[in-house]
Amino acid sequence: MSTTLRILLLIAAGSTAIWILYKIRKLKVKMEDAIFWIFFAVILFVLGFFPETAYWLTGKLGVISPANLIFLIMIFFMMEKIFTLSILVSQLEEKVTVLSAEVALRSHQMKDDKKEEEKTAAEEKKD
Repeated sequence: MSTTLRILLLIAAGSTAIWILYKIRKLKVKMEDAIFWIFFAVILFVLGFFPETAYWLTGKLGVISPANLIFLIMIFFMMEKIFTLSILVSQLEEKVTVLSAEVALRSHQMKDDKKEEEKTAAEEKKD
C-alpha cells in the first residue's frame, strides 16, 4: 500500500472522527449514526496505521491489491448506510402520508363543526 494512500486514510479517519465528535457535542446527530461514523473512522484508521491488516485481509479474501480492498470496504459501508437511510425515508414518507390524511380529516371536521355552530347561532337569533 502506498504511503499516499495511508496518509489519505489517516486524514479521512481523523477528519471523520473530529467532525462527528463536533456534531455530537452540538447535539446535531443521533447516537446510532454517530456510532456508525466513529466505527467507520476506526476502520479507516486501522487500515491506514496498520497496513499489514489490509495485506492480511487481501490474502484471506482473495482481493488483488490492498487499495482495492480498502475501496471495497468503503463501498460496502456506504451501501449499507444508503440502504439504512432508504428504509428510514420510506418509513418517514408513510408517516407523513398518515399524518397529512389525519390533518385533512381534522380540518374537515373543524369546518363542519364551525358550520354547525353558525347554523345553531342563526336559529337561536330567529327565536
